[in-house]
Amino acid sequence: MTVINTKLINMFLLLYDIEGKKDPHGIRIRLVRALRGAKAFQLQRSSWIVEHFDDRLINVLDELRRAGGSVKLMEWLPRTVDDVLGHNMHKKIVLAPLSAEPVYEGWHDKIKSALESMGFKVTIVPVGESAAKALSRDRKLENEKSPSRILDEISLMDIDGLILLNFGRSTQSGILYVAQMISNTKLLKNIPSLPLIQVERPGKHDGAIILWNEPFIELLDVIKRTTAGLDVVRPSLEVKKISKEGNREIRQIQYAEVGDKIILNGQHIGVCLSNNVYLIAENGRLVDIIGGKMYKRARNILLESLANAIVKTVPSKF
Repeated sequence: MTVINTKLINMFLLLYDIEGKKDPHGIRIRLVRALRGAKAFQLQRSSWIVEHFDDRLINVLDELRRAGGSVKLMEWLPRTVDDVLGHNMHKKIVLAPLSAEPVYEGWHDKIKSALESMGFKVTIVPVGESAAKALSRDRKLENEKSPSRILDEISLMDIDGLILLNFGRSTQSGILYVAQMISNTKLLKNIPSLPLIQVERPGKHDGAIILWNEPFIELLDVIKRTTAGLDVVRPSLEVKKISKEGNREIRQIQYAEVGDKIILNGQHIGVCLSNNVYLIAENGRLVDIIGGKMYKRARNILLESLANAIVKTVPSKF
C-alpha cells in the first residue's frame, strides 16, 4: 500500500538558548517571529521542528550565536513508542471525530467502548468544529486552530494509533477531505509508523475503513467488528487539481451539489449554485466562486494558496 509519507521531507529539531543578560535587544523574540514566518512547529519553549530555513531565520540564528547563545540542530525522525519498544506495550489510541454526524449517531462511543473492552486506552479529541460542538455545546476548538494543526498536535501525543471519524457526502468525498488535511500537516504525514485509520460514513452501506498507514491487526479487527465489516480502502494523497493563470489560482470543488454550503479552511464562504463549482483566488485572497455564490466576508480570508486550503461542501441543513 501507499502510506501517507510517499515522499519524506527532511525535518530538523532546533534547540536554542541564550542568557537574558546576553539578549538586551530581544533576539529571542525576533527568532520566534522568524520561526513562525518559516512555518516551524513549536514543541515547547526553545524547541521547534523546522522544515525550511529561509534567509530571515538563518540571519537571526546567526545573530543569536554571535551574541553568545547556543543553537543545536538534529535531523528529526519521529517514531511511536510501540514501534520502538515492541508490541507488548500498553496501547493508547486517539479517536478524532471530524464531523458531527458520527457523534450524533453515537459511533464515537461505540468504537471507544469496543477498543476499551480489548484493553486499549482511548482519548477523544474533536478535530472538526461541528464535531466539537456535537460533543459539547460549549466546546470550541482552541484558538480556532486548523484541522491540520490539530492533527499535528495529536501526532505528538503519546499514542499508538489515530482513528479519524468522518461522515462525508460519499466515501470518495470523505477521502478527498481527509487527504487535504493530511497533506497540509507538517508532522503527521512524516510519521509512517503511526497507524492512521479513517472510518468514513459508519453505518451506511457505502461506508469504508480507509488505511492511510498500515495499522496493527488488533486495532483494525476491532474497527471492522464494530462497523459491521465495512470495506477497507487504501487511498493516495494525489487528489487536488489546481490550475494557475498568472497570479490567479483556480480550483474545482469535487462532489459539489446545488444548495451545498462551501467551507474553506473551516469558514463558510458561499453556496453552490451548480454541480460545477470553481474557487478563484488572486494575490492571497478569494475573489470569486464560479458556479456558486460567494459571501462578502469571504473576501477577507487570507490564503497562502488554494493548493494548501482545505475545502469541502456540506448539505445546507448542517
